[in-house]
Amino acid sequence: GPPFPSDVDPGYSWRFSVPYRIVVPLDGSRFGERALPSAISLAERTGGALDLITVATPTVAPSPVRDQAMPGDESRERGKARATEYLNEVAERIRASGYEGTLARDVIAPGNAARSIVRYLAEVDADLVVMTTHGRGAWQRAWLGSVADGMVRQGRCPVLLLRERDAGPLSATGSPRKVVIPLDGSEAAEVAISTAESFLESGKTTVELLLVLQEPMPMATSYLPHAVAEGGLLEARKEKARSYLAEIQKRLQEKGFSAEARVISAGDAGHGILQHLERSGADMVSLATRGRGGAARLVLGSVADKVIRTAPVPVLVSRREGEA
Repeated sequence: GPPFPSDVDPGYSWRFSVPYRIVVPLDGSRFGERALPSAISLAERTGGALDLITVATPTVAPSPVRDQAMPGDESRERGKARATEYLNEVAERIRASGYEGTLARDVIAPGNAARSIVRYLAEVDADLVVMTTHGRGAWQRAWLGSVADGMVRQGRCPVLLLRERDAGPLSATGSPRKVVIPLDGSEAAEVAISTAESFLESGKTTVELLLVLQEPMPMATSYLPHAVAEGGLLEARKEKARSYLAEIQKRLQEKGFSAEARVISAGDAGHGILQHLERSGADMVSLATRGRGGAARLVLGSVADKVIRTAPVPVLVSRREGEA
């Protein structure tokens, strides 16, 4: 059969400006392997290393004695051997596809998969994680899974989350045509710009800087001066936002990138971003997250988590500066 799932187009041509170490977490499923074509293409264009990892799962061998447990050490060794065999088989398919770059394989010891992988990423100084995710509706968090959840919330390197083919334009060829970067006016959020720059190609990619202003709650009054004041306040905020985005737009243009700026208003920033992605024709969104651990879920969930869970395009997630 084909080296990778046949319903994924490996024609990504995104270009990095510096060599990267790209890590692809695999779970043994064909769905997880859908991240490979994109990761391979990225590795070829960076001249960096492609690193396949999986977490070993203790394996129980058949026993002539019913319900007899296998010794712990033996079970772990069998699990490690099975994981190693799987990664070797995937590596053979990658080589057969014509990839000639650096290709590493690492089996992570059994344990909490998310914490183990986050720790591994720090140890090898990874530059990017590429992995697939399921999208199952706006209010279901389970699709993210413990591993992807850990990468986004606790990992220090960017994560490129790829959707199923029918959930977004994952088969786009060439450099991304349009990358949307949502900002909130803070310098911390601008890390999403520097991360996305490595994916941009002058003359082929347009960056759309997006700032969503929350619409003021309608006042429970018919008094006209109140409505006028409310509208004037929103317009003043829009003008300030336009000025802010114009400065960033200018910096990107000075680097040779095509950049646009857009300010919109919405009742909720997360929904505003998602609605804009549906209308804009973007094929990637880059955004920064903040906060770590369980307590940070509420902070992340306000905007970034909503976009991560439901965006119809690949999502490039970066940790805000100072929070890695």
